[in-house]
Amino acid sequence: MYRSNKVKWALICLLAAVPAAGAGPATAVNAQSAAYQRDVLSAAQQLPLVYVTKNAYFELKNAVILPSETGNMLFFTMTVDNGESAALSFLDYWVRVGSKSGTEFEAQLLPQDKAKKDIPAGQRVDYSFYAPVNDSVTLGDLQFRVTHWNYNLAALEETVGSIAFPNDADSVLSAPSDSRTLNFGSFPVEAQVTKNYVQEKEAHLSPRLMLKLTNRGGSSLKLPGLQYALRTAGGASYPLEAVVPADKQQLTPEVSVEIQLKGTLLPKSAATGEWEVVISQPVSITSDQKLNYPIASLTVPAAALETIPLGSPVDYTNLTGTYRLQVEKLQRMPWEDQDILSADLTLTHQEAASLPFPEMKGYYLLDDGVKIEAKAIRTDRAAGLPPGVPMHVQFAAKIPYAYPYSAARLVVQEKVNEQTVEEMAQFDMPLTGTGLKAVALGSKQPITGAGRSAMYAPRAVNSYADDSSQWFEVQLETTNLEKRSSALPKVAAFLKTPDERLFPMKIREVKQKLNPSGQAVQSLTAKLPKDMDRAGLKLIVGEAVTDTHWTGLDEKADAYLNAVEMELPEEQPGPKTNLKNIEFFPYKLTISKLQTQLDNKALRINFDYNLEKDTYYETANDGQRLIIQFQDAARNVTIEEVLYLESKPGDDDKKVDLGLHEYKITKSDADLIYKLVFMKKYNVSVFSEFQGKRKLLATQNLDWFITVD
Repeated sequence: MYRSNKVKWALICLLAAVPAAGAGPATAVNAQSAAYQRDVLSAAQQLPLVYVTKNAYFELKNAVILPSETGNMLFFTMTVDNGESAALSFLDYWVRVGSKSGTEFEAQLLPQDKAKKDIPAGQRVDYSFYAPVNDSVTLGDLQFRVTHWNYNLAALEETVGSIAFPNDADSVLSAPSDSRTLNFGSFPVEAQVTKNYVQEKEAHLSPRLMLKLTNRGGSSLKLPGLQYALRTAGGASYPLEAVVPADKQQLTPEVSVEIQLKGTLLPKSAATGEWEVVISQPVSITSDQKLNYPIASLTVPAAALETIPLGSPVDYTNLTGTYRLQVEKLQRMPWEDQDILSADLTLTHQEAASLPFPEMKGYYLLDDGVKIEAKAIRTDRAAGLPPGVPMHVQFAAKIPYAYPYSAARLVVQEKVNEQTVEEMAQFDMPLTGTGLKAVALGSKQPITGAGRSAMYAPRAVNSYADDSSQWFEVQLETTNLEKRSSALPKVAAFLKTPDERLFPMKIREVKQKLNPSGQAVQSLTAKLPKDMDRAGLKLIVGEAVTDTHWTGLDEKADAYLNAVEMELPEEQPGPKTNLKNIEFFPYKLTISKLQTQLDNKALRINFDYNLEKDTYYETANDGQRLIIQFQDAARNVTIEEVLYLESKPGDDDKKVDLGLHEYKITKSDADLIYKLVFMKKYNVSVFSEFQGKRKLLATQNLDWFITVD
């Protein structure tokens, strides 16, 4: 079972003197091993000094035993305090380490300390050592003997004094704490692990830690190169990688810096027991040999599996900075014979300057076994990521529309290069509340996102029919909410019946850009069975997507995002019974001064028409025509004028223009006089036609050969 809590720093500062960053190792801290640190103890607890002259002495500054690649290693620092009036030569002395039972351990001075040959008068100098020790040895077993070279003796040296731990060694050893101050030379750096979590990947674990460093000194510090390892309770060691190495970061006074440490491919069995993170600094012993000198060792309470719930943030760090990720919502939306799973992720940061957008990818893990690749779709228009400004990325994947699942997780990744993918976060997805948002009649649906803000709602519905089927049209009104002219965001839509059937809709798109607050009306049409009941139909509409971007001008949508279910208005009842102010958006038509004349050669029909257009709206009228039909009462004669609106595709086609105009029709047929001579009435009908299907707009019964105003 995983637990999440603070990762506690333990213990000691082992420090060698470091006159400049990188010149030597810093304090070592051990959480699992006992450690001695003189400067945190009271005078009564401190181990005794070894005087080599009346005013000069050796003191044990710190000591710790830690595991290394070759076994346990003792690391310790001796401080030499020279209170004499002249320099003291360190070359005259040496430090030997042994157990109280008589076993000797060979101590070696770190190479960078070998140059410290003298201790100036009135100065203190630190000397750091390492020594391999037996696995069974503890600090309480050891004693440190300070010797003086004496070539008059057979042994060539004599013991000046020794430092040993008391029988109750625990009384002088350090205890764990939440944080520690590490000393890099004269620079105190407060260190604390603030975040600790583990990602589970199939058969492996991937830990991530956030190490916070705060420079408590008075000037800036650049840290030396450091290495990190995770040691499990079973003794196995796994490397940890710093996303941004410590030596690439500048620590300014009182400004905290977080370093993210990541591990990969730990077996799940490693989760048992406590972990220990060991921080080391590489030290060159010879040209061919390096020693990882420990700077810190810390215990890590077992962490919670990092699956972030909806609405909770998580941080991710790469070489450019630290990003904050948060999933706002999950939707399951119908799409043809599939469903679309779409999670809306918000990306922010608090760096001083803008960050580049990371190249993101991801997948859904259903029931911890079914992996569904998702497309990462950036939904904001932005060249980069400004500080504190949220940007959105949606992760969309398709699944069978009847597919059930009992658990879902979104795994978000960064594509570092063609060969490398880094996991950014895992998010638990909800099982409820993922349906479509319902938009009531009269309400409008916003489109958000930098550079594409808009609002849309259904304006009206129409039905067109022929002998075999019908078109159902929804007029969708959209308003540009940007402060600049902007292209209309493309949408994709379905018509939904009360019994959950879906009919895809074709869209007559408005391609002109809209001015600020400008409005457009697009026509969305679905082909339905002729006898189908249209009661209770709903519009499912979302923002169109092609591959990993919003659908462009001449592109075909293969998905949509942010889909909603919108209530539709009722269709306006019946046709008009006169020829005045016939409305078919965005037009209005009036026919007047209608005359009919018949002789033995032809029928002549003359009339005036006035065509008006609501030019406030941008519209697309391609595929739409106006039909004016004249039919005798017995339906023996039908004359139709097929008219395009404002423009016509060919020279032989006919059209009507905006404004008041005269129009003449001549039907040459010598037999017409015999078909109409005994008829008193005829009918004039006006249709709107779309792709061969018609809607009757107006009809009026008139007398032959009488002028009608």
